[in-house]
Amino acid sequence: QAAAAPATATQPPPAARTEAAKPAAKMVPEAKPAPAALADTAPAVSGRFVVQVGAYNDAERLKAARQKVEKLGFKSYTQDVDTATGKRTRVRLGPFATRQEAEAAAGKVKGAGMQANILAL
Repeated sequence: QAAAAPATATQPPPAARTEAAKPAAKMVPEAKPAPAALADTAPAVSGRFVVQVGAYNDAERLKAARQKVEKLGFKSYTQDVDTATGKRTRVRLGPFATRQEAEAAAGKVKGAGMQANILAL
């Protein structure tokens, strides 16, 4: 039982770390402005997933990324965000109705040598 008490004393710090991780997870809802931005463009689409290709602060790189994904057959959209390092423009694909559709798109984008991260809305 004496060993159980120190184990219990050891348990709260990991719980505190879990709680510390939760505020970091609250940073993820920064993506919540994306659904609002999509509301005007995709009200008839029941998509819940998007693929983020990148976030750029250089207009030429942004343009090149959009052209590359559009040559792959995808429609892209952008979202401007203010970050700690300055303004960036996100390039995203979707929305996709299922995660499988988003994964297929991400695979095609990665196959073309680009980054692709799937985000749930």
